[in-house]
Amino acid sequence: MQAVRIGLVGAGFMGKIHSIAYRNAAMLFGHEVPAVDPVVVTDFDPALAERAVSDWGWSRSVRDWHEVTSSNDVDVVDICTPNDTHVDIALDALAHGKHVLCEKPLALDADGAHRLCQAAAASGLVTQVGFVYRQWPGVAMARKLIDEGAIGDVRTARAQFLLDYNGNPDVPMSWRFDRNRAGSGALGDVGSHCIDLLQFLAGPISHVAARMQTFIPRRTAHDGSLVDVSVDDQTEILADFESGASGTILASWAGTGHKCDLGFEVIGSRGSVSFSWERSNELRFFDSTDPADRQGYRTILVGPAHPGADGIHTVAAQGLGYTDAFAIAARNTLRNLAAGRVLSGPTFVDGLRVAEVTDAVIHAAADGSRVAVTRRTL
Repeated sequence: MQAVRIGLVGAGFMGKIHSIAYRNAAMLFGHEVPAVDPVVVTDFDPALAERAVSDWGWSRSVRDWHEVTSSNDVDVVDICTPNDTHVDIALDALAHGKHVLCEKPLALDADGAHRLCQAAAASGLVTQVGFVYRQWPGVAMARKLIDEGAIGDVRTARAQFLLDYNGNPDVPMSWRFDRNRAGSGALGDVGSHCIDLLQFLAGPISHVAARMQTFIPRRTAHDGSLVDVSVDDQTEILADFESGASGTILASWAGTGHKCDLGFEVIGSRGSVSFSWERSNELRFFDSTDPADRQGYRTILVGPAHPGADGIHTVAAQGLGYTDAFAIAARNTLRNLAAGRVLSGPTFVDGLRVAEVTDAVIHAAADGSRVAVTRRTL
């Protein structure tokens, strides 16, 4: 397999994690994925792009993202920029014949995500969105158990993602607190993962009711002025699924005391599965057909027998972490690029389906009503 030549747009924290992921995927899974050539990087802050060259192994930096999307020596464009730039960069990359990996949320709203899906379909190129948690071995194993009927018919599903990094009023104003640039706040930033996980595990969400709250209404800009915050700090969702199941989602970046509390539980007619990122190497599974004298949740320890974990460690419970999650996702993307089609991993369509639910949540919260999720035809 020829080396995959990558152009990175965005050299902040997530750009660093993606850079590590490509390197680690090549080291861990080199026998099954193409080699990686980190060709070019850019950022709206040129100093960050230059750091990516000196510290992360990128070959060169450029000043303008158009130089990445149009470059003759780039096969795939990896987008790790603020949300309001995703559509323009991805569309230009596709127009220049580049495969695209775009961080979530795919777009500010479902209309933008739909435009990307239409362009992706017309291009025939590999297009993926960065829902990394659904590719985690524990989550993939939960999906396997559900698909096999191990928990029976899904009755209810819940997810939460609580963090506290924006709960402090001293956190300065940034693009994340501006609806015109972010689309939404905690809903799009962390709630999008919850929506994706529940639709991945329990099927499409059909209706939502919601409440969105902003706890810190104004923040200090770099010039010292106070600026209005136009996004949510916390969103609660009551969801109905097309299957008839029901569910809840709680997404907050002001969840005091919670550092990275992502979790879900899917309860069925026969059993349940439960997961917490804070114990990410464990999946809890309950089987009601066990004898009455030994019923209870069992703990499944993540190891080489589980999807995605093979090739990293040889013994279960040795422990995988956050950067491993992105290495696993990079492995899936590199496999897809080698095949010229998506074999596994979330696509632009998955990003659209999350955006459709997100739009419905914003509408429901504004109106105080139960809203149907509008599904766009592809």
